[in-house]
Amino acid sequence: MTADIFLLGCALLSALCFRFLFRHLPEERWQFVASLPLKKNDDGSWQGLNLTFYGLFTGLAGGVGVACFILLTASVHVPLSTSLLLTLGVLAICLPAAKIIATVVEKNRHGFTVGGASFVGILIAPLFLWAADLLCQRYWQVTLPILPMLAAMAIAYVIGEGIGRLACISFGCCYGKALSQSPRWARRLFATLHHVFIGKTKKIAFAGEMESVRVIPIQAVTCVVYTTLALICSALFFHAEFGMSFSLALIGSQLWRAWSETLRADYRGGSKLFSAYQAMALFAALYGIVISLLMPAHTELTPSLAAGFTALWSPGVILSLQLITVIMFFFSGTSTITTGELRFGLAADWRSQAGCEDEKCKHTGNATA
Repeated sequence: MTADIFLLGCALLSALCFRFLFRHLPEERWQFVASLPLKKNDDGSWQGLNLTFYGLFTGLAGGVGVACFILLTASVHVPLSTSLLLTLGVLAICLPAAKIIATVVEKNRHGFTVGGASFVGILIAPLFLWAADLLCQRYWQVTLPILPMLAAMAIAYVIGEGIGRLACISFGCCYGKALSQSPRWARRLFATLHHVFIGKTKKIAFAGEMESVRVIPIQAVTCVVYTTLALICSALFFHAEFGMSFSLALIGSQLWRAWSETLRADYRGGSKLFSAYQAMALFAALYGIVISLLMPAHTELTPSLAAGFTALWSPGVILSLQLITVIMFFFSGTSTITTGELRFGLAADWRSQAGCEDEKCKHTGNATA
């Protein structure tokens, strides 16, 4: 009951945040978090390195996903060190894979692909857990609950990708079809619930040539679907329905990915009718079915939300989550596809602010920073 109330609170908080962000992220001012001066130009301006909201939301998605994984695994009494090592191992492979697969499939060396990274993660996660279980049995005489851990990984992935779709809205990537070119049911459904992206540096503008065009808000819909799916699967997890939780999270998310791409207008590799990522998603769904049938159920385990919070509320875990968030922010949020030009000067009332209203202070060094 406590877990259900907690998840309901998460749902309400998510709804409030999403309502605000869905409305404002397509705006031009919500693309860049900051711009760092790197090199001074001859005219006195500075070349800037842009840090994006794409990176910020990707980092937050990664941090929330890892926190979710630790919470769920700790609730079934998996050692914290095991969860952290598995997380680092998967991230060490999936983060580079996000860029490599985008380069190979989309011919885009500046981009990242969550779909490709998640596909790699789905493939390697059971192997990582199998290897970790063998090591634990050999050196510590402990057997890991593999299916509950797989369920925790699947839920963490789904909630992470759901939140990560906010990054897509801020950059204007993974965009939906124009309403004028969409099926009739889509035009009716999204007549008032659509997105209009503003800004020449949004991907939908420079790659899709659809700035100021009403489009299907597929990123927002995916965000809601995945977040809802993660919360439902978390409820199943805390009720010890590990097999159902894993199957629904993995298979449901991959089937949604395969279908939702029919509503997208961006290039995703492969043919126009069937993309490379749709093929990956369908294969991952089939892979999930096989894994769920092979793994033992572990019905004797009773998850404890209190144990999960105890594991999360420790300095080491909090610092680790912050570090993961920051690394993912800079890894994905350092823009190489946009440029920035910065100029610095004194404010019009700099004298009063610096305490230099008297002309004599010019010669007395009375100014303060």
